[in-house]
Amino acid sequence: MKTSSDQTVHSGMLLTGLLSLTVFMNGFEAGGYQASLLNIGTCYRLGDRTMGIFASVQLIAGFIAPLIFGPVADRCGKKKIYGAFLLVQLLGCVLLIMAGSAAAFLPGIFVIGMSVSALQYIALAALADAYPQTGKKKMGIITALYSLGAVTAPLICGLYLGHGLSWKILFMLLAVTTMMNLMAMCFTDFSARETSVQEEARGQAAPPASAPGTSTYFLPGVILLCFVMFIYVGFENGFAFFINSYITRALGGTHAYLALSLFWFAMIPARILCGYFSRYSRQLLVAASAGVVLFVLLIAFSTSELPVLMISVPLGFCSGAVYPCVLGGAMDFAGSRTATVTGFITASTGLGGAVISALTGSISQSAGIHTALCTLALLMAADIVFGVILAGYHRR
Repeated sequence: MKTSSDQTVHSGMLLTGLLSLTVFMNGFEAGGYQASLLNIGTCYRLGDRTMGIFASVQLIAGFIAPLIFGPVADRCGKKKIYGAFLLVQLLGCVLLIMAGSAAAFLPGIFVIGMSVSALQYIALAALADAYPQTGKKKMGIITALYSLGAVTAPLICGLYLGHGLSWKILFMLLAVTTMMNLMAMCFTDFSARETSVQEEARGQAAPPASAPGTSTYFLPGVILLCFVMFIYVGFENGFAFFINSYITRALGGTHAYLALSLFWFAMIPARILCGYFSRYSRQLLVAASAGVVLFVLLIAFSTSELPVLMISVPLGFCSGAVYPCVLGGAMDFAGSRTATVTGFITASTGLGGAVISALTGSISQSAGIHTALCTLALLMAADIVFGVILAGYHRR
């Protein structure tokens, strides 16, 4: 006979598995779309500027959904909104699988953008709520799974695209896993699996309500984290969407998919390590942003494919550290508004990705991909400044 403790453990494993599969497939969709963009562009006869706009459509949708539904998830329950967006994602997959033209493709990728961003921020908020003590470490692991999905996708996409198969296979795979998650939701809930530090310390003196790093809502910190993610995800998408074109067209290389996979693969250990060293998240954020600036500039001035492949590894490592550092800070500043804050941050990622991806495509077409990469490095330098200011908030 199962005890209540066993049931809690099994329920926790199922919830963690559900959230992990969702985040993994979000990364898989992101990496797969990035790897497929050149083929989609060829299919619909798109130039670099138009491909940048196509990349931005999904990210614009990712900006809208969290702003609207972040507070709703806090009020109405994360499980209900989570299930609703799994259905939305399934609809988006069907639209893309059936799309026969560029005009039909855009609504489908917009719907996918809404569902991916909503599922991402609700998954992270649900994880923080379920594990108030160990959530930051789990954040590192679950964001590493996003990177793992993004690593796997270019390899798989490169395999079937190289054999002349359709880019639509990506969304067929996403549809299958979405249905699996819908079934898993029937057997779990989003309740807490751990006792919070505040509950354990009940009866002791509470920390000042205004102090950052406590369980209170701290708006200035949230706003700065949104700025950090606006720039970072803009860089990430601008780089990932156009590294294929850079290697293939500018350098005459033949292993563009490998560069993208190395970039995402190097994020995995970085994100896991940041989860375990979350107490140093402010310092790591500054160091990681500086590393991104350095390695992007090295890639921009490379003259052959091999150096780009090699530099993609440390670039991915530094890049991978940013997201878990921001999420750790978000949990310090969120108080009880976990879905609202992660929604704001996710909205910033969508807006940054949309604006900067379109900017990268435009600069690439008008001034060359080298100039576009240097622009991405310049933008990432701003995150160094924001990281220093965030460290000052925590010291105070």
